[in-house]
Amino acid sequence: MKFIPRAFFFAAALVCAHAHAQAPYPNQPIRLIAPFTPGSSSDVTARAIAQQISTTLGQPVVVENKPGANGGIGMQTVARSKPDGYTFAVATVSTTVVPPLISKHVPFDLFKDFVPVATMANTPLLLTVANESPYRSVQDLVAAAKKQPGTLTYGNSAGLYRIAMEAMNHAAGIDLLGIPFRGAAQAATELLGGRITVNPDALGAAAPMLQAKRLRALAMLGSNRTPSLPDVPTMQELGYKGFAFDGWLGVLAPAGTPQAIIDRMHKEIAAAVKTPEIQSLYTRLGMEGTVLSPQAYGEAMKKDTAKYGAVAQQAGIEKE
Repeated sequence: MKFIPRAFFFAAALVCAHAHAQAPYPNQPIRLIAPFTPGSSSDVTARAIAQQISTTLGQPVVVENKPGANGGIGMQTVARSKPDGYTFAVATVSTTVVPPLISKHVPFDLFKDFVPVATMANTPLLLTVANESPYRSVQDLVAAAKKQPGTLTYGNSAGLYRIAMEAMNHAAGIDLLGIPFRGAAQAATELLGGRITVNPDALGAAAPMLQAKRLRALAMLGSNRTPSLPDVPTMQELGYKGFAFDGWLGVLAPAGTPQAIIDRMHKEIAAAVKTPEIQSLYTRLGMEGTVLSPQAYGEAMKKDTAKYGAVAQQAGIEKE
């Protein structure tokens, strides 16, 4: 038997390891962890984007819903994942910026455990009531809340919704009580059933019920009116100075993810947002396709943290 030097095996192993390390990205399925319930407008959008980038990446991009703990369960899953480009978080204001403002124990640090990849959309928010509700305007609602202190309620299905409604309580001098729900769909069901008074929601989630005349919109909670509901005023127009709660949807990666992978995913997401399929979806959901660079996205989260932190403090929200 011919003798083969040990050095040969060592060199061969190095060659194989190098070849494996240089394998083109991605070479296996990618997970997008969504820290909210299925069926929401954020979930629908994330799945549509995932389908688009699956095609261009040549690998499946799978959305996994992990709701709970104000987004903490899903976000912690990503924070603890290997930063190899195969696990990302679908992020919203409610699952990133807000938890540290309303919870004493948050299982992640937004600015240490994650790096921003891209935003995918802005999500207009609005205040809704059941179509049979006696409240035809925000003024009606506030007047009733003052006459019946402590009896009217709102659906609390996301952190940003709670911040917005407590800011409204503070500004109007009322005390609408927040009723917690696991997801927006459950809150909407309870609103239609007459078990809560009003419900803050994303336009995309509420749109089908608005069109079916099952819900009415009292006001937009964000900075601007929306083209799909041109007659619905903003809270600022109704006299609530500085009242602006705008949602966004984005993608974060675990800290330490290689920059080349961040850049690749940003490029794929930006291209997906421009496709006719996604633009059509955004039109139906009343969303705005906005893609921020990783740096701009990071700065936006810092600004939102400062803004909503000040709101939470002013409204007297105590961490639970």
